[in-house]
Amino acid sequence: MATGQWVLLGYALFMMLGGVMGSRAGSKVSLYAGVGSGVALLAALGVTFRAMEPGLWIGCALAAILLLMFARRLAKTGKVMPSGMLLALSLVAAIVLGYSAWAVGP
Repeated sequence: MATGQWVLLGYALFMMLGGVMGSRAGSKVSLYAGVGSGVALLAALGVTFRAMEPGLWIGCALAAILLLMFARRLAKTGKVMPSGMLLALSLVAAIVLGYSAWAVGP
């Protein structure tokens, strides 16, 4: 597997784990959002096995959307955990996935 695929896998699993941990703290929304975004990221990973570049761009777009969501939540609540940490993770994932997709190229 290529670097971008490993990043997609790790990011997807981390998002799912975050959703499960949020639900243990009493948030059903965290469970649905975490598992839903993790499944979407795993679907992007699946696409990479047929067409690497489009799958990585899909993963990059998902990471960018999550980045915006966590930035908005951090601005609203001011709490670094978990919003700030997930914001940083989403930023790194978006950069790595974008670079990986660009490097693969047409």
